[in-house]
Amino acid sequence: MNHNPRMQTQRGVAAIEFALVFVVFFALLYAFATFGAVFYTQQAVSRAAGDGARAAVLLPPVVSFNQSAVQNVVLHSLAGSLIVPLDNATTQSSRKAWLNDSQHTTVTVTPGCLNAGGIAGCVTVSVQYQYARNRLLPSLPLLDTSTWMPDTLVGQATVRL
Repeated sequence: MNHNPRMQTQRGVAAIEFALVFVVFFALLYAFATFGAVFYTQQAVSRAAGDGARAAVLLPPVVSFNQSAVQNVVLHSLAGSLIVPLDNATTQSSRKAWLNDSQHTTVTVTPGCLNAGGIAGCVTVSVQYQYARNRLLPSLPLLDTSTWMPDTLVGQATVRL
């Protein structure tokens, strides 16, 4: 049996090449998924702020603005997205309760542009989501995405009444 010495030195090279290419490919795939998760969460937060602003238009103009009704609309909009962890996502009310915690989400409704009668002429709805505490995908030991991602995602919408 004639063994080629060159064939023996090439043994295992394909496995090493595959391992190197796989690590790079997986890192890129994970980076794309992580950025996609942040983008999705930012869109959900921005949509919730817009929903709250649209709800403010439907409320009757009063001197003391009904902030809790607008906040409820924002929390309802966020509860419909996939940003709530599975442990707390069993029912709509458990999603809202998790989101209503200030460690996760802060909703601020600010009336402004007061007219001569002291009635608000515009409303700004701001939603802050603590993404650093509630990441959709975990960080990998060798690929720490926490330095690339914002700690807080903010959505803001202003509407003229």
